[in-house]
Amino acid sequence: MYCRNCGSVIGSNLPECAVCGSLRGGGTSYCQECGTPTQAAACICARCGCELRASLDDGTMPISTFGEAVKSCFRKYATVRGRANRVEFWMWWLFVLIATAFVVVGWLMLPVVIIPTICVTARRLHDTGRSGWWLLLGLIPIANLYLIYLLAQRGEEGSNRYGISPSA
Repeated sequence: MYCRNCGSVIGSNLPECAVCGSLRGGGTSYCQECGTPTQAAACICARCGCELRASLDDGTMPISTFGEAVKSCFRKYATVRGRANRVEFWMWWLFVLIATAFVVVGWLMLPVVIIPTICVTARRLHDTGRSGWWLLLGLIPIANLYLIYLLAQRGEEGSNRYGISPSA
């Protein structure tokens, strides 16, 4: 198993990553709305009545909404380690397009969003099993189409050398 934060290998007998110290979680279910942990057999939250979803192997929740994607990208502002699922990547790009849609605000937002955009793109490439250096294809005009194709591909199932799968 690989650490979600730093990508290091975590031994099956260790409860946390030896490099960064992040905990390895279990398969607890959490409510989408209130975040209450519940028993794995339950389908509906006992506290608020919402549908439950499973956590990832490291105990974190998969990114599945616009707000979660934006928060995640700002939380991992300059982090290229790990993986980003398609929802996180494309919702971030939607946020960037909306944020830079207005000429005056767009120029002010560009310095704020450029670093997380590069980082989430590298993490998205990691999810497809490729190095973040493939991002340099964006410098070649016709190769942009191939880069978009790579970014739109489904991520590798299970863990790869960049970390655990960010999908539920």
